[in-house]
This record gives sequence, structure tokens and C-alpha cells, in this order.
Amino acid sequence: MIDTFQTYIRDEKLFAKTDKLVLAVSGGADSMVLLKLFQQCDYEFCVAHCNFKLRGAESDGEEVFIRDYCGEHGIELFVKQFDTREYAQLEGISIEMAARDLRYTWFEELRQQLQSDYLVTAHHRDDLIETMLINLSRGTGIRGLSGIQVKNGTVIRPFLFASREEILAYAEINKLPYKHDSSNDELIYQRNIIRHQIIPLFESINPAFRKNAAKTAAILKETAVVYQQRLDEISVEVKSAGKDLIRLNIEKLKALQPKRTLLFELLHGYGFNSEQVQEIADALDAEAGKSFFSKTHRLVKDREELQITELTDSTSQRYYIEEDCETISEPISLQLETIDKSPAFRFSTNPMVADFDLAKLQFPLILKKWELGEYFVPLGMNNLKKLSDFFIDQKLSIPEKESTWILYSGKNVVWVIGHRIDDRFKITKETQQVLHISTIQ
Repeated sequence: MIDTFQTYIRDEKLFAKTDKLVLAVSGGADSMVLLKLFQQCDYEFCVAHCNFKLRGAESDGEEVFIRDYCGEHGIELFVKQFDTREYAQLEGISIEMAARDLRYTWFEELRQQLQSDYLVTAHHRDDLIETMLINLSRGTGIRGLSGIQVKNGTVIRPFLFASREEILAYAEINKLPYKHDSSNDELIYQRNIIRHQIIPLFESINPAFRKNAAKTAAILKETAVVYQQRLDEISVEVKSAGKDLIRLNIEKLKALQPKRTLLFELLHGYGFNSEQVQEIADALDAEAGKSFFSKTHRLVKDREELQITELTDSTSQRYYIEEDCETISEPISLQLETIDKSPAFRFSTNPMVADFDLAKLQFPLILKKWELGEYFVPLGMNNLKKLSDFFIDQKLSIPEKESTWILYSGKNVVWVIGHRIDDRFKITKETQQVLHISTIQ
């Protein structure tokens, strides 16, 4: 098996010999065989073990077993204990999903802490087939039907070539110690139902089911590459991205076929599910202003485009600028300079630059987002105007309004940054000193 193992790593370009690796080890046969192969190949790695506290003494026994094995073989070990049931209850998710979230979150934290290159898991070919069927039962696309990916970002799975039967045979021949997880026998878990009941039914129809399913996954994996290439081309055609705003051209979206499928591919990376995507597709001809929310992003249907912004909690944040401040970098980059007014002074016509009468300002200045009901006197006007009305006059979209920062002196608006200063703080013939502020792109 070791030759096949090394060949698979090389052919799939999973990692280099010099890479640092974190190996996830549960104590079961698959992870213990993988650990043994890593020892034999002399890769640079450490071991990470999760104790989910779900099986009482059995869970604790696995932790002791891993500690003893790593201690005996001089392997660096990291262990984390979780209250998985409490987390599942708090998040309103299944025990399976809770354990997955907890382990991968901790694995990534550990990988970054250790400055390791990759996390290695012991998923094998049978896991891949089970995942295909789970995804099929839930409803999925081409990526879900290709099962587990051999390399997904910093997570690598160098054991997908091997079946569970081959792994157990290797452990038996080499007399490798391992622990049996009794929860793998319980039919309360979806994966176990597929493993112990569904797959045997398929094998009763065709004894070569596992082998053929793995071949299908490999074919779909290659098909997904071609599919992704076309999606990338479409994305370039319809999408443009700024610093804080993603724009999708509506007319170009409406010309796509099949529209709903391609729209899903463009939007699911921002957290939108298939039902939401259908609603968004139905709204392409609707009036502007309708909003859709995922857990991480908001999509607004504007007149000519869909606008996607990340959900943030910046509305209540305030940033203070003292009188002697020369630059700030958060939440936007500004450069400030106090200059004496002279006959040679000229106003800038750049909307990202503003000049104010220093004597009229109250420090510290405040930088924050606008709120409903706020007013200011736009430069060149004599009367107060609602900020909301000003934004309408400027034909700003909802995301553009919400991404606009406002500079205040006390409670008064000084500058709608990038758009207009307040007339009450403008330079006059009586001005002696000027506060010159420019945004740094």
C-alpha cells in the first residue's frame, strides 16, 4: 500500500516533501493506518485529536489510546475536548453537523497557529461514495455528486484511492492497533444508514457498485473542471467587483441559459441557497429596491444590476479624529493637513478631496455611517436637506448609501465623503486656516 499511497500523493500533487502537515487522527483503523504510512514515509507532521465527549468512557479511552501511541513513537500531539451536545443545541443543528463544525474550525485554528501547510484527513473511497449518496438525497449539483474532493484549499485527503476493506486488511496484516467507534454501528445517523443498509442494497443489484460509483465520481470530478471553466468565463462577462460591492449585470443574466442554474453558481458562494436563487431569478424584471439576505451577504435588485454586499455591523461604529491627526487607515484611509490660507489657495474639484474652515470645526471630528432623519446643508444651498433625500437626488443605490461614510463636527454633518461638503463649513474670505482632507485610494 505504501507505494500506491506515495504515487497517489505525487500524481494528485497533494503536497511537497518539505511541507508541514497536521494529521487528524480519531483512533479508528483508517486514521491509524494513515498515521502509520506517514511515519514510514518520514513526512513532517503532528497529530490532532478531537474528543467530542459523546460516548463517555469510550471517547476518553480513544484519547488515552492516541496519547499513549504518540508518546511511545515521539509524535507531537494536540488534543481538544468539546461539549458537542451543548453546541448542537445552541446552534440548532444535528450532532453530526456540530461535530463537523467543531473539528474543522479547531483544525484550521491549529494549522494557522502552527504555520502548517495542510490539514490531512483519513477519508477513503467508501467515505467518498457515502458522501455522494448523502448529497444526492439532499439535492445537489455536479460538485456534490463528485463526492469528497482530494484537495480542498488547505485540506487534503491522500487516502481516497483506498477502500475500507483494503485499509482493514492492511491494519490486520501489520497488526496495527486501533479503536472501534461504536457510534459507527448506530442507525440513528444518516451516514450509517447509507453505509449499512443502502449500499448493500445497491451491491445486491450490482456487486461492483462501489467500484463503479468511484469511477463515476472520478468522471464527474473531471466534468466539473470543464463546467467550472465555462462558469469562470460567464462570471467575467456578467460580474464586476469593487472594494465593497459585487455587481451582476441584469440584462446579461437574463440572456443566460439555463438561467436559474447559472445564477445559482454565481450566487451560492455568497451564501444564497437554491430557493433564494429562484426568488432572485423571478425578481430580475421586478422594480428596483428588493433585497435578499443570506447569512453573510445582502443582494439588492437595482435598476440595471444585482448588487451584493457583505453584511457588517459597522452602522454603530464611531471613529474619532483628533486635531493633530495626520492620517487614519480605519474605516477608510484619509490624509489630513492644516494649511494657512493664501491668495494662491484653490479649491479642489475632486469629490474625494475636501477643504474646510478650521476655525468652524469642533474636535475630535467623528467618522461614522449616516442615520435616518439626519440633515445637512449641501454646498451651494441655504436650507437643510435630509441625507436620505440627498442620496435619492444623487441616484445612489442602497448598498452605495450604506457604504458611504460621513464626517461630523459635533452633531453636524461636515462632509458626505465622496459627494458633498456642508455649506456651513466651507472656506470664505474670512478663513485663515484650512483643514485639507483627501481620501487615499
